[in-house]
Amino acid sequence: MSIQFFGEFLIDRWVITRGQLIEALELQDYRNLRFGEIAVQKKYLDEKQVGQINERQKSEDMPFADLAVHMKLLNQERAQELLTYQKNNHLFLGEALLELGHVTEDVLQQELAIFEKEQSRYVLEDVAVPAEIQGADVIRVSVDLTRKMFHRVVGIIIKVGVGTVVHKTDEASKADYHLSVSVSFKVPKPVKYVLSVSSDVAVSIASRILKEDATRESEAVVEDAVKEFCNIVCGNAIAKLAQMGVQADIAPPEPLPSVPEVPQGSVAVVFPVRLAEGGLDLRFITIPS
Repeated sequence: MSIQFFGEFLIDRWVITRGQLIEALELQDYRNLRFGEIAVQKKYLDEKQVGQINERQKSEDMPFADLAVHMKLLNQERAQELLTYQKNNHLFLGEALLELGHVTEDVLQQELAIFEKEQSRYVLEDVAVPAEIQGADVIRVSVDLTRKMFHRVVGIIIKVGVGTVVHKTDEASKADYHLSVSVSFKVPKPVKYVLSVSSDVAVSIASRILKEDATRESEAVVEDAVKEFCNIVCGNAIAKLAQMGVQADIAPPEPLPSVPEVPQGSVAVVFPVRLAEGGLDLRFITIPS
């Protein structure tokens, strides 16, 4: 078994259908309000302030609640009240499936126990970079921020597995993704960040960056939005690296025709990424030690 979401696991084991999973995810999406939405409901923040915090999150690596306090838009007491309310009212996928009648309590507990045991082998919070790779700090920080920015900026939760070294790009990778963007880190041992996404993920990114439905936008507009997202990730990585005492800079994002070949003398560190819908490839082109 590879790194998975619980819903995918249940489908693979024939416990639920894809249609039932989509129904449960829609219920979750309806019930699980974002922190800013709850703050607006309780009249602690207004829509304009939520927008200001969301915009600030693009350049500061802080959770929404912490940033709201930092910007003096909320005090610590109200922020904690909202976090507690959000936690206590969160609807988990299993609970949504139970509520919809798609699983029984006994089956859910049995499958959850198996899933947690299987997935415990994967370290999801730490970013594992192969020891023989140059630029490990750049890679580690960039992977962490890609995960965070997909959640905070795009509203998509991704799971990232352990990076592996490859010396050649397989043809399947080139065909699977609609759009690829690269950003070069200017460090003593150069590292190139490469993000490749399916068309639906590209549109999701564009919709959040543009703050409107990007389904009918041109290819050029969607591409620019994905480039901007990569710039947000890598710009935050530069700031985080500076805090660690690593001086670096980045070149402007560049669109690529496909997932790039690995140049001679270089290697790619590829991180397996899972998300509920769509496809995503995250890799770094660098040189071995």
